[in-house]
Amino acid sequence: MMRMAAAAQNVENCIDLTLGEPDAPTPPEICEALFQAAIEGCTHYAPGLGLIGLRDAISEYWAKKYNLRYGANEIFVTTGGSQASLLAMQAILNPGEEVILLEPFFTFYEQHITQAGGVPLFSMTGLEKHFLPGADEVEAIVTDKTKAIIVNSPCNPTGAVYPRETLEGLARIAEKHDLLVISDELYEAFVYGAKHIPFATLPGMQERTITIGGMSKAYAMTGWRIGYAMGPAEIIKTMQVVGAPQTICVNTMVQEASEFAIRNCDKRIESMVSLFEKRVQFASELFASIPGLKITKPSGSFYLFIDVAGTGMNGEEFAVKMLEEAGVVTVPGLSFGPHCTNYIRVACTVSNETMREAVERIKAVL
Repeated sequence: MMRMAAAAQNVENCIDLTLGEPDAPTPPEICEALFQAAIEGCTHYAPGLGLIGLRDAISEYWAKKYNLRYGANEIFVTTGGSQASLLAMQAILNPGEEVILLEPFFTFYEQHITQAGGVPLFSMTGLEKHFLPGADEVEAIVTDKTKAIIVNSPCNPTGAVYPRETLEGLARIAEKHDLLVISDELYEAFVYGAKHIPFATLPGMQERTITIGGMSKAYAMTGWRIGYAMGPAEIIKTMQVVGAPQTICVNTMVQEASEFAIRNCDKRIESMVSLFEKRVQFASELFASIPGLKITKPSGSFYLFIDVAGTGMNGEEFAVKMLEEAGVVTVPGLSFGPHCTNYIRVACTVSNETMREAVERIKAVL
């Protein structure tokens, strides 16, 4: 993924479809809140778990929206959702213990597992099943060393939103084999014609689930690097202890501005989600019109995961060819799991006009 981004820097007039972030700037009122926090002297260390005002705001958000309730000692503010994922792995894994990855998966998960001394197990589900994992296939790879499952819905890179039936199948596996679940719900606001169901709301799952959220996508705050984890107090405390030598705490002014955003910017989220729903729909129709490509319309996030095998190329060959000959940058599917070689990921984070031009360039090359 990073190699494609670096190669794109040497291509003039390229269209970059790799960026997993909104192309809009952070809303000015959130920036103003950070400025005011700095002026008022909020420039010192924050408590290790995060400012109590922000943790209360996070708790109220999930309680109001999903009836999912956490106390302040069950919420940990982190330097982005990625740090939350890494710290979760470091907190729960002993050397050699296994974590099941539902392939395709977000690139960093595998690295977080291995950096924590764990072993990734892969369970692949393809486009033909709309990227929804089957419980039987997942349970078939469980061993006596398996410690956890990582769930990501809405999903990066596929855009799949797991229905209740899929989540309940995974919950039965977690309960039967006494597994923990790391549920990455960073894209929970980005659902289109579907319903987001937090994994921890399933019966018996809150006490074994670490839920990851953040500010990056819905509030256009990717560069602010702030996320959070919610879960059992003993695991959250362990994550905080493990994370203290890394960052001590998250930027205090960013935490103040994040509390403001959660409490005051619902309309901004609605506007952002509406924009990306239209973009995903538009891009899906464009790519579906290209001979040799297969696509299933996403129900969430803002990505397309496209099977390019019908062109006679695998994902890496397709991505390199389009970069070199069309000036269009995509991410090869291999970035998202060892069985994703026939796919590419496209981020719908450009205007419809730019996306149309990208598709026309790809068609011309093919």
